[in-house]
Amino acid sequence: MTTIILLVCHSVRELIDLSDALWQNAFNIDRSLKYYRVKRRLQLFRFYCRELWLRQSMNNVDLMHRKTDIDFAAIEAGAECSQNMDTLSDTPRELHTRFQYAEGRHLTPLDCFSDIEVVDGNEFKASFYEYSDAASKYFNDQIGQLSEGVSFTITGTLAVNCERFSINLVHNNERRDVALHINPRLPQNYIVRNTKVHDIWGSEEVSSALPFLLSRGDKFSIQVLVTEACYMISVNGQHFASYTHRIPYRDICILEVKGDVSNVEMLRTLVLNYPERLPETTTKDIELHIDDEFDEIDASVEEAVKIPHEWCLIRAPITQSDGSPKSSHSSNELGLTLPYYGTLPPNSLVEGRCLKIEGRVRLLPHSFYINLQKGQDIWPHPVIAFHLNPRFSKASSGAIGKAVVCRNAWFDGGWALEERSEFDTNFRPGRTFSLAIVCTKTAYEVYVDRQFMTDFKYKVSPSVVDTVYIQGDVKLWNVTLEQNHLIKGRKVRVYHNPLCTDEY
Repeated sequence: MTTIILLVCHSVRELIDLSDALWQNAFNIDRSLKYYRVKRRLQLFRFYCRELWLRQSMNNVDLMHRKTDIDFAAIEAGAECSQNMDTLSDTPRELHTRFQYAEGRHLTPLDCFSDIEVVDGNEFKASFYEYSDAASKYFNDQIGQLSEGVSFTITGTLAVNCERFSINLVHNNERRDVALHINPRLPQNYIVRNTKVHDIWGSEEVSSALPFLLSRGDKFSIQVLVTEACYMISVNGQHFASYTHRIPYRDICILEVKGDVSNVEMLRTLVLNYPERLPETTTKDIELHIDDEFDEIDASVEEAVKIPHEWCLIRAPITQSDGSPKSSHSSNELGLTLPYYGTLPPNSLVEGRCLKIEGRVRLLPHSFYINLQKGQDIWPHPVIAFHLNPRFSKASSGAIGKAVVCRNAWFDGGWALEERSEFDTNFRPGRTFSLAIVCTKTAYEVYVDRQFMTDFKYKVSPSVVDTVYIQGDVKLWNVTLEQNHLIKGRKVRVYHNPLCTDEY
């Protein structure tokens, strides 16, 4: 009798899912069947993931005492039909598998700005996971026990005709479950992350704020760091993405590399910080334009407006005496590469100084962010005294320059209460901007093109800031630390909040 009831319930559920697929796709048969198949695949995938976590919890009493929580909805975020996944019912047994990590989710900057996307990779194509040459270019089934801080650095050379390759962290079981699949696809210019359980692939993750950094025929270096909350992945010395654990990582014992690569090597290390920097990704010293003895300027003096050559109209090249063209560009006029890491001397951000950032907003911006932080590592999470994040895609209206501007700080192991406001900013797609973050007695004040935009009360002393981190949909021209001069006879600064009645 129980078996009959279960079969009937199973059939009813399938009927409901099929009806939902038809409704969601306006009764288009082909699209509805694809929708239904994808939804059923992801349901089964999540069931098997739960099963593995439950099995680990039963075999490891310590893990249960830690009350580890796996958010299965979060790990499938971005999947096809994800809007319906939250409505799926869980059995009591499944509900008991929702534990929480004692340390909490270790969020990185990219976790908080998922609106920055390179490509939408929702469409699942199983053919991308198959290789004509199934032989591994690298295989190691003795990688040792995994724990937080274990890092794998995989290096090699991309073939001149490279289409794709993959790095897999694999369980040594009959099914060869893949806990982490990193799959750079050069024709599409994005890197897929995924998991395979019981020969079923989950939803692909492809979003990243970092541009695609791999080129055919060049060498590559990909680092994978294991943490309690996720894997962290860097490409050529730059943090690329985080990938939340979908299945337990402690059972991984195989690392393999497949695809169009050669000369593959792997180095396992136990690290205290991440990512591992390469010479070309080292930080840059921020220029200091500070003269504390000269703190007043004449009210008639205006800041010179400088436009980078690459943003001006194209002009005929200047010729040298021998007739060959002469470049009018200096090395720094071509812009600063992103992500940008700039270093400041200790105790640089004091009252009366400002950080000046000049650049251009990209033509189709989603978001960018500026962190004033302590240290340049992604892991452990740095103290962030001020996080400024304009989000264009989240604006409630389509007005040019409209943005939701978020402000926050990270300290004591977590984010403070986020402040957000919608402004009609001077950030215009394709247009240059001059942004100043000014230090006052009690707060950072933000000015765009000399106009006050917002402020943020100090949660952390600005004296701890030694690194400026900038990422997102902008092209940078210059970053400098300058004096916020007093204007003679007016007792106000060049950058002065008109809403503030107190004089300096």
